[in-house]
Amino acid sequence: MEKQRGFTTVELESVFVILLGVLAAGGWIANIIKLIGLLDGAVTAWVIARGIGVIAAPLGAILGFF
Repeated sequence: MEKQRGFTTVELESVFVILLGVLAAGGWIANIIKLIGLLDGAVTAWVIARGIGVIAAPLGAILGFF
């Protein structure tokens, strides 16, 4: 039997999940950094949403990219 060339579906899915996790973590960290920058001003919807995004990581990961 010949060796299979390339990646299997499971390997590609694993790489995709790891990449998605790294991107989500980066977005969440960016959300925290942007929230710290907003603390000097007034309380706006962005401050509230980013504050909730620190606790609710999926929301924070998305808000970190905006």
